[in-house]
Amino acid sequence: MDTKIHWSEYTSYDYNKVKNLRIKLGANKIFAMGLMPVRGPVGFRKLDYEYAEKKLNVIDVMDKLEKCHFNTFGLVIKDTDGACTWDTSQGWNPIKRDLLGEFCDAGKDRNIHIMVSFTSMNDAYQGFLHPERVSIHGKNGKKFGKKFQKGEISTHDANEMRIDLPKGISFKDYQKKIPFLTNKQDNNIGKKRSERGSGYILSESFMCPNSSHVDYLVSLIKEVVKNYPIKAFTADYIRYDGSFTDVCTCSRCVKKFRADFGEDAKILKSNSWIEFKTNVIADYAKKVQTTVKNIDENCLTGWYSQVGPKKLVTLKRHGQDWKKLSSILDMSIPMEYPYLAGTRDDGIFWGLVGDFFYWYFVRNMKKRIHEYQSPVLAVTNSVECNVQEMLKQMRAFDFGLGIGVFKYFGTTDAQWMALKEYAEKEIGLENLN
Repeated sequence: MDTKIHWSEYTSYDYNKVKNLRIKLGANKIFAMGLMPVRGPVGFRKLDYEYAEKKLNVIDVMDKLEKCHFNTFGLVIKDTDGACTWDTSQGWNPIKRDLLGEFCDAGKDRNIHIMVSFTSMNDAYQGFLHPERVSIHGKNGKKFGKKFQKGEISTHDANEMRIDLPKGISFKDYQKKIPFLTNKQDNNIGKKRSERGSGYILSESFMCPNSSHVDYLVSLIKEVVKNYPIKAFTADYIRYDGSFTDVCTCSRCVKKFRADFGEDAKILKSNSWIEFKTNVIADYAKKVQTTVKNIDENCLTGWYSQVGPKKLVTLKRHGQDWKKLSSILDMSIPMEYPYLAGTRDDGIFWGLVGDFFYWYFVRNMKKRIHEYQSPVLAVTNSVECNVQEMLKQMRAFDFGLGIGVFKYFGTTDAQWMALKEYAEKEIGLENLN
């Protein structure tokens, strides 16, 4: 068994907040499993709307979670494609199914709490519909060998997401349903994370967080919290596009930056610009918090944090200031996925790559966890790693509140057995109630 890390030695937040969250979620330890419905049953590098619409069996999913002692279910209700998997009058629901409602009903029958994940700034459908709301590049550059120009919108080929055409449907007809589908194809599956998807390539768009896209998001949040008995609403992609350092320099952002920091402050190349970006993301977090709490003050809020180097990545690229965001929302959710970088199952080299990133993730959290002002519920991955790697992550990144596992589809039978045993022997069933 891996050595347990005593994270209480590194944290700085008030443990009364942990107790309060435990009371609201009805457990001493959170044991959560996540599911991404529009990505189908194979793996999360595919979109499969037909599966989500016609084949996804909610009862089977919840029975499996109950059997393995999960007390919390994390449902991605809005993914990077922009699809809203609930009964919405404001958003785009390509599967024409109220999956959130179905899971809420099934969760109530099994005493499994529902936590929803809501993709914010990465929205392919809205990027197609409203290109005027997409982030703007501030300089010329390249991404994966493809050039982009200063002043262009940040809509690019998706790094990893791919899609297969349903049988009997032409590309032209399917593009009418999925307008951000390109006619380019990727037929090779490689070892790198960015090379693991195959099929038709999608475009993706990171929306400007100073645009009216935020108003659209707020309207969706209101629908969800008002109409569904969820325990927690968590914001994913609450950030800028981390693939670039030059977004967003649209007229809205430049005008606001000048008003806040003065006409002489440097865009892109100053600490003022980094501070501006973190303020913008924090302002969106405040809107999420206010919107949720005005409808249901007992509904918890959270945000998903990137876990890379502070200045170069989480601040400069993503605009995520951990202290700011964690002081606004109820809980912080670092995405601890070291073995997405490599797994022993693909060979010794990739196992060493994954182990290196595991070492780095632990080291990074030891240095930075004091920045969190709220309780931390980490999410680790079960897909694209083996049983030993999965358990190693789960044991290392339980920061006191519990652990989340990502994700339902792609988890092997051996991993399901290990998860059940983990709940019984390492958490203890008495702590799950």
